[in-house]
Amino acid sequence: MTRNPIYLTWLNAKGGFEYFFFTAKNAYQVDVISAGTTRNNILPNWQKSYGKTADTIERNTYRVTRNSIVLRSQHLNENQLNALSYIKSSALVQIVYSRNDRRTVLVDTNSFTKYDEQSQQLFTIQFTITYTDDIPAQTI
Repeated sequence: MTRNPIYLTWLNAKGGFEYFFFTAKNAYQVDVISAGTTRNNILPNWQKSYGKTADTIERNTYRVTRNSIVLRSQHLNENQLNALSYIKSSALVQIVYSRNDRRTVLVDTNSFTKYDEQSQQLFTIQFTITYTDDIPAQTI
């Protein structure tokens, strides 16, 4: 059991909300959404372009990052697994912190995995959720 379980809610196909309490261990990560680079023209300063005191020809000029969580479920039965798989098609997914405090997240539909642990007929589901706000970053 994880120290930080996540209570998730999502809009179902009938216009209501479904809820599920994820208690398995999650992975917290930082995703790079976009990054930019610039290339310097080395010809005007040819002698200073290569050597011990030379700066790089190509460099990062900005980077946009966001926090994300690889969310994993505890063991599920087949009915729970099928019900949870509808998170992938929901337009609104939120982490519930309290009755009046919810935070919208984006589900990475390409990261969605559901699989069978053959030996006991237990199932788990795993997918990545990304926060909607960027991490403050620098631009050069």
